[in-house]
Amino acid sequence: MVEVLLTDHGAPGPYAGYRRLRERAPRLRTAAGLLVLSGYRDCEAALRNRALGKMDESLGFQLAAVPEDLRREALRRFRRTMLFRNPPDHTRLRRLVSSVFTPRHVEALRPAVVRRIDALLDGFAGRDVVDVVTELALPLPVGVIGDLLGVPDVDLAVAAPWVRHLVAPLEPSADIAAVQAAVRAEDQLAAYVADLLAEKRRCPGDDLLSRLATARGEDQLDDDECVGTAILLFAAGFETTTNLIGNGLTALLGAPAQAALLRERPGLAGSAVEEMLRFDAPVQTDGRTALVDTSVADIEVAAGQVVLMLLGAGNRDPAVYTDPESLHITRRQAAPLSFGGGLHFCLGAPLARLEAVELFPRLLARFPELAAAGTGTWRPGLSFRGLARLPVAPGRPA
Repeated sequence: MVEVLLTDHGAPGPYAGYRRLRERAPRLRTAAGLLVLSGYRDCEAALRNRALGKMDESLGFQLAAVPEDLRREALRRFRRTMLFRNPPDHTRLRRLVSSVFTPRHVEALRPAVVRRIDALLDGFAGRDVVDVVTELALPLPVGVIGDLLGVPDVDLAVAAPWVRHLVAPLEPSADIAAVQAAVRAEDQLAAYVADLLAEKRRCPGDDLLSRLATARGEDQLDDDECVGTAILLFAAGFETTTNLIGNGLTALLGAPAQAALLRERPGLAGSAVEEMLRFDAPVQTDGRTALVDTSVADIEVAAGQVVLMLLGAGNRDPAVYTDPESLHITRRQAAPLSFGGGLHFCLGAPLARLEAVELFPRLLARFPELAAAGTGTWRPGLSFRGLARLPVAPGRPA
């Protein structure tokens, strides 16, 4: 059953494999000792279990033949961030940046987000075919997080591809070539970010990188923490949202009645985005490491063992969701697992939701004839599910 973690699933997604896994081995322990959970309630409980923490879970996957020292080198600076730390370090690192992602602060960003959306949609008018990924799903969140961090627009197009290489070791199936590319990408990003942080120390502005660069006292970060946190925020600020937009639009195009309903009732955007997150999650997996000997889903887990939660599988658990294989934008059932949970709940979730909630009604209203214009190209991998290309025909604008 472990092949579901190693397969490039493409357009159909991993959902048939998840279904088999839930039915036959919902609590699967691999030969290497990895515990894989695929049921909603098991995943949710594990996400909130304080006996499970964050380390470098990719080292515990042991599903691909990549030397351990190479994996460690690929995530050297990333491992100094809140993504891989537990309290009290996690608390200190998260506190420094969390105020920027509160609902109140995110709400203040709404007018700027709407302006970016409208400007990008202006570029669709009169076009026969548009690639939604490269012309909307990627530039929107990259621009928004760039504004928050204080990254110059001219640098965003260069830095974004580095992020795509950097996150490769977080995939269970990452091979040597992908991990080597991640090492190079992290070095390139670190050099760029270090120079930018140095400039922020000399001339601080009203942005998050300036806050990181000039923090003092108990909030002060060392060099690797500062560089790693900046890289993490940039990566997290667009990777998930890009996938949410592309996956969500693909789901709507495949369910025209649901797209029509959202066009007629834009007030449903909030529940529609939650359903998109559930239906085809932008992040499919999350890992935790047992900090002490403990029990997870009634299975004994020794300290140091890794627990892998298949969030995308839990999101389609028929024990929790009615008709889970279909998109229903009015669904009012359990919250999707797509942003994780517990101490490591995704910091940028309110911002991702805001961007998607503002985007989809505007896109559908402005281009009522919007339709697929060919087959989308899916990026390889399981942990991060998203498209490399999604051609659409905008049709005549309203």
